[in-house]
Order: sequence, then structure tokens, then C-alpha cells
Amino acid sequence: MDEQRDWRSEGGHGDVPEGAVRFLHTSDWQLGMTRWFLKEGDGEAQARYSADRLEAVRRIGRLAQERGAEFIVVAGDVFESNTLPERDFQRSLDAIRELPVPVYLLPGNHDALDATSVYHRRVFDEVAQKGVHVLRDSEPVEVRPGVEIVGAPLTSRVPDVDLLAEALEDLEPTGGVRVAVAHGQVAGFGAEVGETLSLEAIAAAVDKRAVHYVAVGDSHSAQQLDDDGRVWFSGSPETTDYDDKEKNSGTVLVVDARPDRAPLVEAVHIGQWHFRAMDRDIADVEDARAWLDELRMLNDKSRTCVKYSLRGTLNLVADAELKRGLREIEPSFAALYRRASGSEITVVPEDGDIGALGVNGFPLDAAERLKTRTADPALAEEDRRTAADALALLARLAGTGK
Repeated sequence: MDEQRDWRSEGGHGDVPEGAVRFLHTSDWQLGMTRWFLKEGDGEAQARYSADRLEAVRRIGRLAQERGAEFIVVAGDVFESNTLPERDFQRSLDAIRELPVPVYLLPGNHDALDATSVYHRRVFDEVAQKGVHVLRDSEPVEVRPGVEIVGAPLTSRVPDVDLLAEALEDLEPTGGVRVAVAHGQVAGFGAEVGETLSLEAIAAAVDKRAVHYVAVGDSHSAQQLDDDGRVWFSGSPETTDYDDKEKNSGTVLVVDARPDRAPLVEAVHIGQWHFRAMDRDIADVEDARAWLDELRMLNDKSRTCVKYSLRGTLNLVADAELKRGLREIEPSFAALYRRASGSEITVVPEDGDIGALGVNGFPLDAAERLKTRTADPALAEEDRRTAADALALLARLAGTGK
């Protein structure tokens, strides 16, 4: 701990400490990614999301310049797939080739180096002259004298061996800084299908000074994976999933590494999108209004997606007010929708509900009949629920509470 404090006093993430190399560790760009809930309607939210994912690459470039990083490593899943539409591929490649420092791309499970790989395109030979390098094997690549990168590229979506352990096994010690780049799950830190990466193999390579930092991709949440801070998931630079799954995404890691000490790692948040999973119990109209107010108070709604579960029992008037409020709020959000499971509001009409509808004639008669059916013990529960749903629909159409 004292050793790390000494290093910070030498410059931290302002000036690069003497003898250190500074670089950015990122992963899981998955350029070309789509989300079904953003494609609803006219697809406007999906178009903005795609544009912001490309803008995240540009923000990474600006961060590299601001922090004086020498290069960028992308630890797998640069592209969403090996079969991207041509427009998505070309726009993605344009953003990558415009990066102001050299970038090293590792094939991951989404863009594996198999027979169909996007990295077999001739254009990657051309952009190598502009500093865009693909880590196609595990031979050490010299960035500059004293700094090397070793990749463990995936050659299939689900590898059957620990490719990182294989890449590290025969590495000789080095007096400089060597960075390993891998993609996969580490035992104890994920539940993805496929072979896990061995922390024991990494520790053995660190002990013999064959590697000094391991940049890992696959998890979209930033996380330190060992006690010394030499092994990290960088997380995705733009949020990709709801916060019940992704806990720390939208990040890039600024790494200062040098041969004689553990690296100094700083997680920098650059993501703009928010994916919220929200669960609430609703017992009355006040709870419903509080839930609506909570949604109204969320910032940056145009870049916010909310999936929600509501559970409880409401009378006819409260249910109509809740549904009307949700309809009014929904257009402000990139996505706002109820989960298909785990969400159920039971509508139980109370005395005075029918009168609040303000209807006469046949609609009033229909409402009275439906209310009677919702409480008829002779009916099956499904039939009573159908009657309650129909009554709630009638209340909505009647504009209860306006």
C-alpha cells in the first residue's frame, strides 16, 4: 500500500511516472449493436444509440490525448459480429482509424478470428499503416523499445482451452513492460459459457516477470480481478444492459504500468446512456403518484431506458391515473416498458369507482356488469381478471380523473 502511495506522489494520472508507460484499456465496443426495445416505433432511439456508440470511440481518442496515453488496447468484441451490415462496418472503421494514437484490436467471441472473421478483410492490412493493429496471434508485439503487447485472440465463439494460459506459458521474463490482452471470464467473476481464464496462470507469469498487466474483456462492467490490480475487466465504454446485470459500465481504464511495481489503474466514466431496472410495490393512488414522480425526476430521459415491474392492488381510479401518467411520460424516454414477467397490478373496483367514470347509458350498464363479475366467486379467477381488465380499459377510455 505504501508503495502505491509513493507512485501516486510521483505524478499519478497527471504526469506519467518516470519509467512507466501509460495506455488505455477498453473492450466490448460491439460496434453495430442493436437493442430490440430501442427499435420500437420509428427506431429513432436506436439510431441515436448507434451514433453515441461511435462517439464513445471518439471520446476514447480524446481521453488518450488528454492523459498522454501512448496507445489503446481493445480486449475483444470490437464489432458486434463478423457479419455487420456494410454501412455499420465502414462507419465503425472510420471512427477507429481516426484515433490519435495506435490501437491494438483483439478478436473476441463476437468477432472471433474464424473463417468468417471481419479481420480477414484486406482493409486491415491497409489501416495497419495508420496505427490500427489486429492481434492475430500470441507473438509479442513491440509498441516501442521496452514495451510489448501479447494477445490471446479467440478463434471461435466458445474456445475449448484457456488461450491466455497458453499465451503466457512460454513467455520469457522481460526487463520492460509487457501487457497481455485477453477475452473471457475469470473463474469466480462470471457465469458465461466457455472456458474461464486462470488467475493462477497469470500469477505465475507475473511472478517470473513475463507479464505486468492483463487487460481482459467480455464482462461489460469494470472490475479488478486480483489483489494487486494487475488484472482488470475494463467494462464497455457505453452501457449495454440494465443495471440489474451491468453494475459499472460506461468506463475506460487509464493504466500506468512499469516493470518494478504494480500498475496504477483509474476507471474513467465516459458513457452517456442509462439502463435502469426498477421494481416497485404499489398499494394505493399515492404510491402510483410517487412512482410517476420518480420517473419524471430522472435526468437525461432521451438517453435513459427503463424496464419496470409493478406489483400490488389498485382501485379503478388509481389504476386509470397510473396508466394515463405512464402514457404521458413514455415519449420522453429512449425506452420505457413493463417487464413481461414479475409485474402484476390487480384492479379491484371500490364503491364510488363507477360513478367516477362519468358515463351514462350503455357504458354505465357495462361498467356495473363488469364490476359485478370481478367479485363473482362463481367465476374462475381468469374470468374475474378478464372482467377487471375490461373495466380498467373502460375507465381509461372514459378518461377517469381528467
